[in-house]
Amino acid sequence: MLAVNPNTAESPQTWLLAAFEHLEAHRFAAAAALAGGLVAAAPDDLRAGLVLALAIAAQGMADQAAPLLQRISRARPDYPHPGRDLRALLPDQPALLDAQFVACRALDPSDPRLAFAYAEFLHESDRLEAAAALLAGLLHDRPTLAPAHNLLGMVLSDLGEPEAAIAQFRIAVDCAPTEAPALSNLGLTLRHQGRFAAALAVYDAALARSPADVRIRLNRAVALLAAGRLEAAWADFECRQHLSGTQLMPPERLLPSLDPGPDLTGRTVLVTHESGFGDTIQFVRYLPMLAARGARVLAWVPSELTRLLHDAPGVAGLPPPDAPPPPFDWHCPFCSLPRAFATTLTTIPAHVPYLGADPALVTTWAERLTAQGLPAEGLRVGLVWAGQARPWLPGFTAVDRRRSTTLANFAPLGEVPCVHFVSLQKGPAARQARTPPPGLALFDPMEQVNDFADTAAIVANLDVVVAVDTAVVHLAGALGKPVFLLNRYDSCWRWLYGRSDSPWYPSLRIFRQSRPGDWAPVMAEAARALSVLADRRQAAAL
Repeated sequence: MLAVNPNTAESPQTWLLAAFEHLEAHRFAAAAALAGGLVAAAPDDLRAGLVLALAIAAQGMADQAAPLLQRISRARPDYPHPGRDLRALLPDQPALLDAQFVACRALDPSDPRLAFAYAEFLHESDRLEAAAALLAGLLHDRPTLAPAHNLLGMVLSDLGEPEAAIAQFRIAVDCAPTEAPALSNLGLTLRHQGRFAAALAVYDAALARSPADVRIRLNRAVALLAAGRLEAAWADFECRQHLSGTQLMPPERLLPSLDPGPDLTGRTVLVTHESGFGDTIQFVRYLPMLAARGARVLAWVPSELTRLLHDAPGVAGLPPPDAPPPPFDWHCPFCSLPRAFATTLTTIPAHVPYLGADPALVTTWAERLTAQGLPAEGLRVGLVWAGQARPWLPGFTAVDRRRSTTLANFAPLGEVPCVHFVSLQKGPAARQARTPPPGLALFDPMEQVNDFADTAAIVANLDVVVAVDTAVVHLAGALGKPVFLLNRYDSCWRWLYGRSDSPWYPSLRIFRQSRPGDWAPVMAEAARALSVLADRRQAAAL
């Protein structure tokens, strides 16, 4: 181990900073060498001790790191367990993290902060039953530990037990009445159940405790949107741009409300993609309205959308997605366009289609589908069973897990006669198309699909799309194609609550889970609806 020479010009602080830099750069052996030298010279230096422990743990030496981590934990009783620091350092190495938590618990199974940090890790790793069991044990010994009740509520919510989750959140609030996180989670769970008045009251209480919390304010806005109170929500919905990493454009140039608003004649408005393809497709409908006010509208979107939007109404240009932003007078994220136009439920611009597939691509894909053996007769149905996890968005992986399902769960649709299925699934879940459930013959053209222009052309050759809540739902709706949305229990705000239709897409029909995670009734209802369409097609062919 490298020793620190006190006679050199470098101070221990300089060595420590260098050790931190090595650690953050994942040069773990170098970090351990430097930090080890500092600890040898000053055994009570907790910062150096933490770097040493983390560097050893990050190299997979769990048994060697465990006593060091536990020593740091005992010496810092007011800090979270250092296992949380290790999680932040190595978010993509769950096996190593699990082994380290197990090694630490073998030394000190009664450490409450260790148990809590491990439960957080298990929750993030989707090991929900294990997290619930660990938290139950922790709360048996410490029944007033508010963060543990709050985390258990989150775990129970993800397990599809909303009433039990609500009970835990309420206990957490009672244990720590001045803190806001459990109130925020309680509001979210109440919103998912359609109890909007109660949810909004809870959010108001949370904001009274933490008025500067942007996420709570955003969640309250989303509850208003889900309740259909759009006009009351749009202003606070802008809070999403203040979350870490999302505000990339100058806020003083954000397009203000257009009622009455600035004169846009001859002005360039740069409309920008945020995080979801579906969001952009949904709100493209506003671009002709901007152009009608005299604006020169530039749509700055990822390459996956450029061909689709090349001839979209109202679009004057598509700047290169990887280039710096072009000159503009105003900018506006796609998701802020409803706010700019003061949209209410009764003023949603819902004329479809507002996008079209390229006719040449439609012909090309018609020939490809025929070459693959897709029959011309019968009902042609596109299927999507999974979304995109977006691990870069906090909490979205859990949302994607709830909105997605498996192709195997679509088996009841295969029992409907005179129906032919076409995969529209992209991403890792597309592999399931190789082994469809018995009775569900599936044509899979997606390996030849480059972008949403190709997908739109395929959809144009179909009769109906059946999909979980993904961008393809928005694409089919924007094209005016009939679409069945298979919707999770904790629905996205845009589908409102308790409705089987959508004011955003006249051709869309919603099939909702009545219990979290229970897809069977949803699939059965969708199969019956498909059967009706297939019968109509057969009757029309006679």
